[in-house]
Amino acid sequence: MGWASKIFGAVFGSSQSTEKVLDIADKAFHTDQEKAAESAAAVGVDQKDLADARAMQMTAHGSFLDVLIDGWNRAVRPGVTTFLIGGWAGWWSFPAPESIDQFWQNVSLLILTFWFGGRALLKDLPAAIRSMRG
Repeated sequence: MGWASKIFGAVFGSSQSTEKVLDIADKAFHTDQEKAAESAAAVGVDQKDLADARAMQMTAHGSFLDVLIDGWNRAVRPGVTTFLIGGWAGWWSFPAPESIDQFWQNVSLLILTFWFGGRALLKDLPAAIRSMRG
């Protein structure tokens, strides 16, 4: 920026405002070298984050009990979802809704809203049903 300051100083007279304009222009326009340096820094950060994530991931189970517990932890959500969808599809019957305590109905709605998204259940699905009915 030294040569540019000399040129602007010779043409317009040297002042602090000239320095400020040149500083702003330097910050606004990135050269290819600056872009390459920023890209290399971003790649370095990404590689560090990836290494940290891989270090936290469990790579192997120590015993059969670890495998069993891991399997049960992964089976809860798909198991409950399969049960509910199977009941709605008629593969098995649910109890009558009026015989289920209101608390458990609210818990079920809360879980389904969490899993499938509140917008999908509370806005999109009713709108789709209304449009299908006519």
